[in-house]
Amino acid sequence: MEDICLQSQDLSEVPSSILEEKVKRLNLEFNNIASLPLELCQKLPHLTFLSLNGNMLETLPSNIGSLTGLTEFYLKENSLTALPESIIQLKNLKKLHLTGNNLKKLPENIHFLENLHELVADENTIKNLPSSFGGLKLLSHLNLSFNEIENLSDNFGGLESLKELDLSNNCLTSLPENFSLLPSLEVLDLNSNKINKLPNTFQSAYCLKKILVAQNILSEIPRWFSKMKNVKEVFLSENNLHGDPFPEDFGSDCDNLEQLDVSGNNITSLPESIGKLKSLTFLDLGSSFDELERNPMISNGNDIVYLPSTFCGLQNISKLELDENQIKELPHDFGLLSNLAYLDLSHNLLQALPDSFGHLKNLKVCLLSMNYMKSLPESFGMLPSIEDLKLDLNLLEELPESFEKLTTLINLDLYKNCLKEFPKSLKNLKFLKGLDLRENNFGSTLDALALAYEPSYPIRDPEQENNWRGRKRPDIQPNAWVEKKTPAVMNKEHLENDILYNAMVSASSLWRKHGQTDIRSKNPNALATNDLNQINGYPEKETSNEELIGTFLVNNVTSCKQEIENVVDTITDELQCKTLDDESIVENETEFWDENVQSNVSSKSSSVSSEENLVDTDFEDCDFETDCKIDFPKNFTRTYEHTTNNLPSEVNELFIPSDLHISTACGPEMWDTIEDGQFDDADS
Repeated sequence: MEDICLQSQDLSEVPSSILEEKVKRLNLEFNNIASLPLELCQKLPHLTFLSLNGNMLETLPSNIGSLTGLTEFYLKENSLTALPESIIQLKNLKKLHLTGNNLKKLPENIHFLENLHELVADENTIKNLPSSFGGLKLLSHLNLSFNEIENLSDNFGGLESLKELDLSNNCLTSLPENFSLLPSLEVLDLNSNKINKLPNTFQSAYCLKKILVAQNILSEIPRWFSKMKNVKEVFLSENNLHGDPFPEDFGSDCDNLEQLDVSGNNITSLPESIGKLKSLTFLDLGSSFDELERNPMISNGNDIVYLPSTFCGLQNISKLELDENQIKELPHDFGLLSNLAYLDLSHNLLQALPDSFGHLKNLKVCLLSMNYMKSLPESFGMLPSIEDLKLDLNLLEELPESFEKLTTLINLDLYKNCLKEFPKSLKNLKFLKGLDLRENNFGSTLDALALAYEPSYPIRDPEQENNWRGRKRPDIQPNAWVEKKTPAVMNKEHLENDILYNAMVSASSLWRKHGQTDIRSKNPNALATNDLNQINGYPEKETSNEELIGTFLVNNVTSCKQEIENVVDTITDELQCKTLDDESIVENETEFWDENVQSNVSSKSSSVSSEENLVDTDFEDCDFETDCKIDFPKNFTRTYEHTTNNLPSEVNELFIPSDLHISTACGPEMWDTIEDGQFDDADS
């Protein structure tokens, strides 16, 4: 057998039975092998492929050099601290992978591996490279990232075949002069070092296709950057670039540049020649942090004040990030960026947008948060592809009438603006799923809101199966559904009722506590009321109707507060209530619905105004005292009864179980299955 694969076999040693002369490929990955027998190197003279990735090796056999036919040697994720000197005898070795070990250095005479094409030694603790390292004339791929390298050898430039070099995440402060002599280099990754200057000349500049020097301390960009005729990607984010760091003719010869990232610097202006980057599709001049990483108190962008008129020549650009700058206005011809699909201009000083903004036919995501815009141009409604629009933290007082034409809009953020009334133009946005209107200057004009608002909660139907929280899980059949309907809300009265419904659904105190304040105080083994409430996710104290309603209104709804209270009184009067008796008492805050729970209310409970009410309880699963004191508020005279068939329909619509997980967002008529866990509180 020439090929043997014993991958992931939980081996602790190499089986002697596989050591046959004819074996050419041996895969022993992901086992528990701690050492290799000397016989492995003696009995496998024709071995060309050996993979020992993911084992527990700390050393290699001293005679490892006997495997002279070996061309690929994989030792990733072991515990090697050093390589034996005999490894340099592997004259035919082309690929050597050493990722994730504890190597502190490479063999001093590593240049004897004269056929080595690929060396991967990332994630080790290497501090210096051997002086002979430049002798690896055929080396084309070198990865030494995530080490502790401080300096490169003087003859490093002798790697004349090197095409890809990754030295990211090391401790380099400078590069040797001969570093610029790498004639074949195509990919250079120097990210996350401490380099303050790049070589003044670079022989392989015309060969480079990708250069990454982000997260260093560069203060200037060398002139040879404008000579990179074949470069496609340049990443210079999070350096110390300031002013206008670009060469004067930057962009003149970079005909193939597609991605340019100079985010997180101190750049104040851009060269006129930037408009010559005709192939550019991605340009990041903003913050180097994504939205989740940003600290609103710290600016991480640049300091660009204006964009040159030639900027609008970037007609192939599809993603443009200019967030966290000092831009006050955009060029009049900004709409010429016809291929732009993603635009981030948040956290700038914009007061208005040019009329040509509506010509961005392919714009899908537009972020304009944290600016100073008081209005939008009428042409804004001409964006036929817009899906996500953030206008939060501006000064908008109204939206243009053309806004109703943005029918493709899915998410709209208008948080903390100066809107005085609900925008009527939103009523035609049929695909809108996310809408944030918090902290605006809305008054009591809810009529406009009623036109656009349609609730999506299930209507309570007493005859419909399995939409009541008290039903036990065995009664739920796979074919049982809850219908979601969307009755149109066309007047103010229904809208206010719907607001009340939302408040009551979310207020667990209306359904759980029913005025009982300390039901478990008599039982020393029971949890404290507040602790129990926290475990179950209930409020620590009973919340008033006024507080519940307030949490669902915008901050300036004081003027319609009285109207809401009137609706509450009207609804409450319509409810069928009854005085507490032997059958309607609620035993505890969590409303045990178990049929085994038996309650015998003493005669004293019939008088609600009585200060002491004793309840005889018999819980099978709980250790409660037989007599528990129930303290009712003095004004507690009625308790809500679950809705029945003979109640008015509007009551059934308003008072439905809070654990139906109702969404208040507008949505089309649809069918939803009952969620798992919906009736957990009904099971014993």
